[in-house]
Amino acid sequence: MSRIGSSGWMPSVIREGKMKSVQDPLTGLLARQSFVDAASHWLGSEKRPRQRLVIFEVFGLSIINETQGLAWGDKVLQEVARWLASKFDPARCVLGRWAGNKFVVLYEPRGAEAFPGDIHRASLGSLGLGSSLGRQADLTRLHIGFCDSGSRQIDELLTFASEALHASARSVGAWGYRFDEAMHRRLLRRQDIEKDLACAIEAREIGLWYQPILSSDGASLHSLEALLRWHHPRQGWTSPEEVVHAAAVMGMGETLLQHILQEVCHGLHALADADPRFEKVPVAMNVSPREIGDLPLSDIVLRTLLREGIAPRHLRIEITEESALDSLSSSGQLEALAAAGIAIAVDDFGTGYSSLAMLGDKYVKQIKIDRLLISEFHRSDRRMLLVDSIIHLGNALGMEVVGEGVETLEELEHLRLLGCSLVQGYYLARPTPLETLIAQVRHARLDGG
Repeated sequence: MSRIGSSGWMPSVIREGKMKSVQDPLTGLLARQSFVDAASHWLGSEKRPRQRLVIFEVFGLSIINETQGLAWGDKVLQEVARWLASKFDPARCVLGRWAGNKFVVLYEPRGAEAFPGDIHRASLGSLGLGSSLGRQADLTRLHIGFCDSGSRQIDELLTFASEALHASARSVGAWGYRFDEAMHRRLLRRQDIEKDLACAIEAREIGLWYQPILSSDGASLHSLEALLRWHHPRQGWTSPEEVVHAAAVMGMGETLLQHILQEVCHGLHALADADPRFEKVPVAMNVSPREIGDLPLSDIVLRTLLREGIAPRHLRIEITEESALDSLSSSGQLEALAAAGIAIAVDDFGTGYSSLAMLGDKYVKQIKIDRLLISEFHRSDRRMLLVDSIIHLGNALGMEVVGEGVETLEELEHLRLLGCSLVQGYYLARPTPLETLIAQVRHARLDGG
């Protein structure tokens, strides 16, 4: 399969010699910067009352690259490029390859038609590419983000369409999203958070609240989970996911991780100073897939603990199942932490990216049953059986099992009856600032893990 080539698809502003271009060597479409230049020229040269910018992302390409080889992946991209070029009139649009598995088009829609032809279909097989791609066509899907706007700024249109594409990628079953007012509000919020992140870290405005993990009889404190909290001056409370994402966008992932580690160490020292019994109580912190994959996690953690005078056994690392599946086997980051004496827990177990294989890894010492499974699980025989199976499996493997998100007495009692020895949730204790926690548990029995 050859690329489209210089004699094939090209927008009118280039064919008419109004500007130079650089073609993508694989597909023959405009390369990224040439698309930006051509689209800017297109927006500025004519009065167009309405324009639409669409970003197409080919999902599933990594599977084809890994199982069939890069040549097959290239063929998929070439076929998608050829198919897209056949759907748009070069005189009315600008089309290019935006990134590895992404294509972008700026065009003037006609009438009420959403997209030319059958672009709204999801799998490449349903787009009629099965004859050239074989079964690979059914392994890949197109996700679409688009915006309609009167803006003359291509950068702004690209930002809007990217926001819609992210929403499409997160959705189950949706093929595409239009950028709307709700997305605009989320975009402005995220940009506000990103803009103020560095100052917030420097001023120590990003702090930690602590939620106890208790024995299921509620009588003893086993450990604490440190939860990131930031009250943005304009946006209010931000979620940990928002802060971690902002740090990644701003290139501050390592800075944020070091800040959180230092806050955890500060908390451990403050707890021990308040009551020597706290020396037996470890603190758990969450680590995102991005931090495991992109940062020298084990080096950062162990250096910080050494500098702050904290024994590794006093820290626990909680990872999501997604982290475990994506990063553990290749990076060895968590194996190094476990070898140093840091206990590793799998958070949100049982939902999303479930895998029993990770339970065979010696460094996993604890599993936390996701709150979505715990919520009113006693009202469903199937969910009761599922929770019971997870508890018994964890116990049989010698792991600690924590029931997360306990919000009612009934949930607590049923977890206790099933043999779940550790629990966490609003029914027992809400996350609180360090000072409040110290005051609340001074008189509690502290057994520690």
